[in-house]
Amino acid sequence: MKKLLTLAVAALMTVSLAGCGSSKAENKLVVGQDKMNGEFIEGFGNNSYDKSIRDLIHGYNPVIVDNDGNIKWETKVTLKGEPAVKNNKDGSKTFTVTLNDGLKWNDGKPVTANDYVMTYLMRASKSWIDANGNPTGYEIEGYDAFSAGKTETFSGVKMIDDHSFSITIAAKNLPYYWEKNFLWSYPLPAHVVAKDVKITSDDKGAKIAKKDQAAIADYVKNTFLKNPTVTCGPYKFEGFKNQQVQLTLNKEYAGNWEGKKPSIEKITVKAIDMDKDVDTLVAGEVDIVAGAIEAEKIDKVKAQGDKFTISSYPRNGYGNMPISCYYGATKDVNVRQALAYIVDTNKIAQAAMGAYGKPCYSDYGAAQKVYIDNKEWVDKNLNTYSFSIANANKALDKSDYKYEKDGKTPFDAKKASKDYLRYNSKGEVLLISHLGSEKNTITDNIKLQLTKNAPQVGIKYEITVKDFETMLNIYYQKQKAEVKYNVYNMASGFNEVPDPEADYHGKYEKVANFNPYGLNDAELNKAIENLKASKDEKEFSENWKAYQKRWNYLLPTIPTYTNDYYDFAASKVKGFKTTPFRDWANSICNFSIE
Repeated sequence: MKKLLTLAVAALMTVSLAGCGSSKAENKLVVGQDKMNGEFIEGFGNNSYDKSIRDLIHGYNPVIVDNDGNIKWETKVTLKGEPAVKNNKDGSKTFTVTLNDGLKWNDGKPVTANDYVMTYLMRASKSWIDANGNPTGYEIEGYDAFSAGKTETFSGVKMIDDHSFSITIAAKNLPYYWEKNFLWSYPLPAHVVAKDVKITSDDKGAKIAKKDQAAIADYVKNTFLKNPTVTCGPYKFEGFKNQQVQLTLNKEYAGNWEGKKPSIEKITVKAIDMDKDVDTLVAGEVDIVAGAIEAEKIDKVKAQGDKFTISSYPRNGYGNMPISCYYGATKDVNVRQALAYIVDTNKIAQAAMGAYGKPCYSDYGAAQKVYIDNKEWVDKNLNTYSFSIANANKALDKSDYKYEKDGKTPFDAKKASKDYLRYNSKGEVLLISHLGSEKNTITDNIKLQLTKNAPQVGIKYEITVKDFETMLNIYYQKQKAEVKYNVYNMASGFNEVPDPEADYHGKYEKVANFNPYGLNDAELNKAIENLKASKDEKEFSENWKAYQKRWNYLLPTIPTYTNDYYDFAASKVKGFKTTPFRDWANSICNFSIE
């Protein structure tokens, strides 16, 4: 799945409560990034800047992703050895997890199996789904009945004792290439979000009353989501005001997957003007700016010499123009392909990134091992959709938008102009409504290109600009009254597990917060299922090729570029190193202020 699995193309952001900059005496770090929605519990939003805060305040996940992108059990601090695995007669598989002793919440209360079990039940409950939370746990035995509210018992989740619990994966969801990820879950404090709620467990599974499910979902969404004061990550949440988050060291934290603990006492994460993020860094108002892609910004920091530490790495994602495959003219794959042909992605990449921009043709990240291993195949087998007015017209001639205004007379491409447009057989004009984010060089470049190129193929192209947060909400259909756009421009970063099901499988075409493209293609669905069921790396590689080939044809989004990310830190931030799989927030235990 993608983060955002979608983020704004620029980087990172806000107003100071206590003053700008940092001080060695205070042992304080100030990070500038883009605007946050203020959703600091996973499950309600997909803003990558909120995720930075979540990664700092939550912890003790049984599963981690290392610096190279490998999924591993976290046995250094969280687990007492790898989970015991039992293959059941019905084809299901049970993982029994045992927690290490001494894990604590930041209020000193012990972290127990009850916290994990409560979290599993909460995130799969009908009340959670009714509250527009993203459900998780669908792969667990008994999920369908529990999530539909048909039973109060989740049969695949069982609490054994204070330090042990088990998860049983349904046979229908096996095999699964990223099997360890079935146990990905950071716990929430049951003594806070489920106070006075009794969770029972027996051979039939873990049980929680429906009224308690509703109370927990209500409390998390309306209180804890924006003010998660009790957590178990390296930092404590102190407050969010004026687009600024204040964090302090969690002295109860037992350590990360390497056994390391943070040393920086205070962190301020604030929104800044992303047009001037590097200027803000150079001026000393922030200590870290991450995710820079623009050549001008990168070169400006390089010119500062040893005043800053630079960490660069291939992007585990790509810039793109997501398309509503369920709405208007872009329901037709030929229209989507035509749009790809009239966007000169090389110009987009060069305009923003100069020599740092690279082409991208499908749903992959340059940092992914499977892409690196198959780069030659990608270059030979995928349509690059190189800029071509002629090819765009050929694609549109295969669509129903091949007529003049009367819906009968064939469209003459030689006459194409803003006054001579394409229509379908119903006499409807070929209208594309684009929603872009403000203060964004990509939006500006796309607007320049399509204002010029769209009329050349008979497309009426309209572009609206809003702030990124509003655009993201509309994109995920939270503001249903405004689902009237065919195209957006964003950028996507892949999740720890690049499983495309939640983004593109047809079973999610009408599910809120999932598959925002509304795509439902039988061949792609099958390719996704095959990818997930790969038994080894070789089979995964072949299934990945089939998936990319079909995705490249369907174009639920137009890839515009990929690139290297550049993260910058003031020289006083020691140990500053980031990777495609571990950003600054995930690497915080390696940093210190000197």
